[in-house]
Amino acid sequence: MEMTTAFDNRNLNERTYLYLRDKIFRNELEPGARINYEELIEELGVSRTPLRDALNRLQQDGLIEVKPRSGTFVSTPKPKDIEEIYDLRKGLESLAIELAVPRIPKHILEQLLNEMREIEMEIQKGNMPLFFQSDRKLHRTIIQYSGNQRLISFMETLEVQIKWFGIIMTKNFDRPLQANEMHKKFLTAMYNGDVVQAKKTMEQHIEEIKSHIMSDYS
Repeated sequence: MEMTTAFDNRNLNERTYLYLRDKIFRNELEPGARINYEELIEELGVSRTPLRDALNRLQQDGLIEVKPRSGTFVSTPKPKDIEEIYDLRKGLESLAIELAVPRIPKHILEQLLNEMREIEMEIQKGNMPLFFQSDRKLHRTIIQYSGNQRLISFMETLEVQIKWFGIIMTKNFDRPLQANEMHKKFLTAMYNGDVVQAKKTMEQHIEEIKSHIMSDYS
């Protein structure tokens, strides 16, 4: 069973869920791929119960779908889902920018800007996992500095699908470079205290991501 050491202290259902979720996040189980129960039971060395529980959680996350008389499949993003999630994300993260600018220390913004410059080189080397880690850290930092607990909570409920959509987006080399450039722009506006420009750039950034993903799956 491949998933042993990192998860030894977690129960079997949780370990199974995390293992399968990470396979989807790494595109080892791609959108539209059929879930083969027997293969997974053999691969994981588990019974049907933890596998079924894990798949139920993944279905709740929107990462898999059950088609009557057809089987269980990794979800393929639907244009309506993408549009709804990114429209909601745009509104919430725009508000997060507005609330965070007076709160976030300048040295934190400097650190984030330096990271974006370093990440640009990593993208050019093809290090997409590091780009994605940096992307989520940046957005979560701004959300946390909003100081609005309900906003933070709402964004946490979207996190799994945002992460999945973002990984799908990184298949195209140009998109992470474009996203990283937008990161630098809104961070610079935040550093300068320009709330209007920072919000505008954040909204444009999220709108571009939505457009890219919808063009792939519409």
